[in-house]
Amino acid sequence: MSYFEDSMLPREKFFKMGIDALSNEELVSILIGSGIQGLDFSSLSRKVLKKLKSGNVSFKDLEDMKGLGEVKSIQILCSIELGRRIYAQKNEKVVVSNSEEAFKELRYLIKKKQEYLVCLFLNARYELLKKKIISIGTVDGLNISVRDIIVSALDLNAVYVILGHNHPSGTCSPSREDLIVTDNIMRGLDLVEIRLIDHIIVAEDGWESIPQQEACSKEGKDL
Repeated sequence: MSYFEDSMLPREKFFKMGIDALSNEELVSILIGSGIQGLDFSSLSRKVLKKLKSGNVSFKDLEDMKGLGEVKSIQILCSIELGRRIYAQKNEKVVVSNSEEAFKELRYLIKKKQEYLVCLFLNARYELLKKKIISIGTVDGLNISVRDIIVSALDLNAVYVILGHNHPSGTCSPSREDLIVTDNIMRGLDLVEIRLIDHIIVAEDGWESIPQQEACSKEGKDL
């Protein structure tokens, strides 16, 4: 750390260099805000950080520390708990094993005013590896690259793929173009031994699933 960085106050450092530049002690300093007479907030931050590192810390443990008090003790504990909950949620495995579960991941598209094509990439246990926007179109169409889907699937080492897109027109019935696109993507993924297991269309009137066999049979009839 340079002298310039070391001489900056934590809040100043946050604004100039970003949160990643802050040490654990500086993060605690920002939560504390200020010290009391005879005890600067840097010294207090070190004591609080040492206490936090010791293990399970109670409200009383913090409140009893000279310079903290009730409000700051609550703020510190709430910050830790919020981080814990978000981290736990982020690391939860999302399983998408059927059309209903796929729709839950895609229903946010109903409110979009443009067409979005989203891919759910899954591993062999149907755990969601990534939810990725592949294309954003106009109110009535999408420009879709099958190659982009295949490359993303290979990069993620996906075993299964679920497609999802919205119909801003308000009806979830698949169009002829939807069936053609589904069939093309399915065939492309088959070449690299990745299975397209569903295509979900969402709209104001609900949602509809286009299994690959339906896409193939209807496309065959149309042609």
